[in-house]
Amino acid sequence: MKSTLEKISWATRKWNYEFELFGLQLSDRPGFNLFTIYINHEDHSLLSFKFRLPNKANIKNFTIDDWDILFARNYLWNQFDDLSDSKTWGAELSKWNKTKLHFLSKLFN
Repeated sequence: MKSTLEKISWATRKWNYEFELFGLQLSDRPGFNLFTIYINHEDHSLLSFKFRLPNKANIKNFTIDDWDILFARNYLWNQFDDLSDSKTWGAELSKWNKTKLHFLSKLFN
């Protein structure tokens, strides 16, 4: 039995998976997440919203730190990152890509 468990441990040593059904944070960065899967230190949520409230010291305005709806945030971030890199390096963007970049910059900036 011990050798079987050692083999399983050795085979799964590089796996980094976590699952959280519901999380509620009430500390300095309040928010919640519903049905969250963590894969290789990247979170994917069915619904997630984290924010900071103004405190008259270092946080002046209501700030949204993190959000995810229907597991779409990471995909949209990758699209935004690719398009903004292309624009930065001088590539000619099509009208559709310019529209996507404008919309995604509203979400992430």
